[in-house]
Amino acid sequence: MSRLKRPELFLSGLILVFSIIEAVPHPLLESLLCAPLLIKDLPEARSLPRDRLIAPINHAPLKLSQKLGHLWEDALSLVLENSPTYRLLARNLQIQKDAQTTIGELDYLISEEGSDHLIHLELATKFYFTVQSPSGLTLPGPDDRDNYFKKLDRLRSHQLILAHKYREFLPNEYRDKTIITQHLIYGCLFEHVTNHTLITAPYLNPECRRGYWLWADEISTHFSSETVFRIVPKHQWPVPFNLLDQEKLSIWTPENPLSNHLMLQVDQEPEPYLIRPLPTRKVPDFEGDVSGR
Repeated sequence: MSRLKRPELFLSGLILVFSIIEAVPHPLLESLLCAPLLIKDLPEARSLPRDRLIAPINHAPLKLSQKLGHLWEDALSLVLENSPTYRLLARNLQIQKDAQTTIGELDYLISEEGSDHLIHLELATKFYFTVQSPSGLTLPGPDDRDNYFKKLDRLRSHQLILAHKYREFLPNEYRDKTIITQHLIYGCLFEHVTNHTLITAPYLNPECRRGYWLWADEISTHFSSETVFRIVPKHQWPVPFNLLDQEKLSIWTPENPLSNHLMLQVDQEPEPYLIRPLPTRKVPDFEGDVSGR
């Protein structure tokens, strides 16, 4: 029987291999770099180029239990702090007319290496359903107060013009700087499982992430009893499935009661499915907007 002559070398090799395996960014951080944007360039502001962003491997733990918008904001802060190109100057910078009046808030204010200008960066991750109504296409979100057209108008008429319209209320050190506004708007558009027409909307990225939605009582109509459903935790909703470790997703069965919106991976399909509870609840159960404005 042969014996291992240098066990310390063997152990060192194993440690190196496992270090390489583990040395990958968190899926949320990686998603910020490669997930399709829901909205790309707008007349008021273009999307931030992401080729200079780097997801850190070693970082402070993310608080996964917080609201998705706040988690997404924390994740982008880690990415910006790890970038050799960008420097994070301020986050959630409030613009106040006076001590009692807050006009709005800049999600991020960053500088860029080799540039004299600053960048006001707006961030959001949003999820919308396609719904045909007698008045035309509507794109509501899981929160009934939200919809795509309302968010788009809010971006264009308020959030993306804050730094220019209210420059005199910025902190003194930034008032005389040239500031350009850019954005990163992520998310997913869910079409009803029976729809076979590609839905479009103004400024919607044609290559945005897409999925399917259905009511909870429609599951048995569209899926067989052999279908395997895996729950995607809310903190992983923005993450494309190719970045998820499917083995760590919990199995779900339609017999389980459903009171909140639920994202599922169905068998091995690459598109997410969002199951909507029957419309009896009035209290919103989801907050996906980073700014909350």
